[in-house]
Amino acid sequence: MKASPTPGKRRRIDEDPQAHARRMANYIRMLEFVVAVLLLSVGIQHGVYPFDYLIILAVLLAYPLIAQIIAAHMERKGQRQQETSRVLVQVDAVMVGIAIAALHFSMVPALALLIIVHANAVTSGGLYIWLMNIFGTVVGAVAGALIMGFHILPVEQTPVLLSMMSMVGLGLFVGATSFQTHSQTRILLSAQAQMANQQKQAVELSRKLAKYLSPQIWGSLFSGKRDAKVETRRKKLTVFFSDIKGFSAMSEELPLDTLTKMLNTYLSEMTRIASRHGGTVDKFIGDAVMVFFGDPSSKGSKEDATACVAMAIDMQKQMKLLRQQWKREGIEHKLEIRIGINTGYCTVGNFGTDTRLDYTILGTDVNLASRLESACRPSHILISQTTYELVKDRILCRAMGDIQAKGFNRPIPVYEVLEMKSRAGSGAGFLSLEAPGFAIFMDLPKVRNFDKKRILIGLAGAATGLKKTEETKVDLQTEGFSLHVDSSKMRDRDRSKIMEVLGKTAMTVKDRLIV
Repeated sequence: MKASPTPGKRRRIDEDPQAHARRMANYIRMLEFVVAVLLLSVGIQHGVYPFDYLIILAVLLAYPLIAQIIAAHMERKGQRQQETSRVLVQVDAVMVGIAIAALHFSMVPALALLIIVHANAVTSGGLYIWLMNIFGTVVGAVAGALIMGFHILPVEQTPVLLSMMSMVGLGLFVGATSFQTHSQTRILLSAQAQMANQQKQAVELSRKLAKYLSPQIWGSLFSGKRDAKVETRRKKLTVFFSDIKGFSAMSEELPLDTLTKMLNTYLSEMTRIASRHGGTVDKFIGDAVMVFFGDPSSKGSKEDATACVAMAIDMQKQMKLLRQQWKREGIEHKLEIRIGINTGYCTVGNFGTDTRLDYTILGTDVNLASRLESACRPSHILISQTTYELVKDRILCRAMGDIQAKGFNRPIPVYEVLEMKSRAGSGAGFLSLEAPGFAIFMDLPKVRNFDKKRILIGLAGAATGLKKTEETKVDLQTEGFSLHVDSSKMRDRDRSKIMEVLGKTAMTVKDRLIV
């Protein structure tokens, strides 16, 4: 069993980097003046300096404690640690200048102290602080000479012990600063590792949370365009509702795992189509899907409405492919969706409280879209007069007269969507056909060019096998295309028609799909 770190180790690992830097700076400052005191003490002991210099010793010993008090006072007044450190480094230089004057400008001790104080200045603040440090040292040396008198101790008169202690003190300083650098590097690496782990956790959490929001809302929140607070506004939106006919009755007959898999597949496909067209998926209510266009981003009412209807057409086409798949999986129910679309002014935004928000839409025009979905025939799309006026130039529709919608006193004129005008006619490239042992689906605009060869091989293999009356099984599915052939379940009277469909499909793919 792995032992947990001791309290002391845990404190060192979790220590605030700023507190650690401040503590190490105090240690280095203390070391500077311990070296100065040690050198001056050796000089007094050998009679090089007068006994009265003990007062200077006391000042140099007391200074590190005074510096800590000054630092704490400055930080209480709102000074940042970096600014406080820069001020104290300058005071250190003045005090070291005084110590050099007290050492009678002896070359080796003076050089040792200069190296110590200036190396600390460069480490603390860079070139500017170092230049200011030189000035501070000169000021301290001049002040010390004025107080104690200007004396110069020649090299030949400097005791060997004093020079040796200078080198020892310099070595201690180098070791201490090396340890400080190592300690700070370790803390920095630990902080970086902790930050990387936190970022990884944040990314993972963001990825999970993103599944509960539409991509548009997620993007606007993280870009700062939208704030997570209770706020709403009035906007012209196109609202979409759909549901699966007879889903409640079917859910009582299917096994739970089969029902769950089927529903998740359906919702995943519908969401993928909605995202491709730029719709904001509001919510799933069982098998029902609610999508709207026009917020948080909008391309204009006309473009929003056209995108919504184009999305609905693609969803109905995709349902034909899903029905083929589900039938092969043993789900015999003919699953069909009804779709209602309306355009109008709605209240959109964040509803709820400061602790729980729901981004959604409200209003009469939202209710009308729901009523149109309820009144729609299975496998069809019903739109309101307002939506029709926006899309009629690009969408082929037919008038269905008026309906009496619940909650509306006046009759509601409605239109049934047929197809995009750009895809209408025999050249549209859409095919969906089912028969015992055979199912084919093709939405040519969605078929990828690099799948052409694979599709042609599948079609040719199926046609050849059927022509030779051999047992033929083909299961092929790509983006925008699906083919299922099982000759053992095929009726003899359907073979010639199926072979004809396979041939025409192959010619369409060959002629119209560019590699």
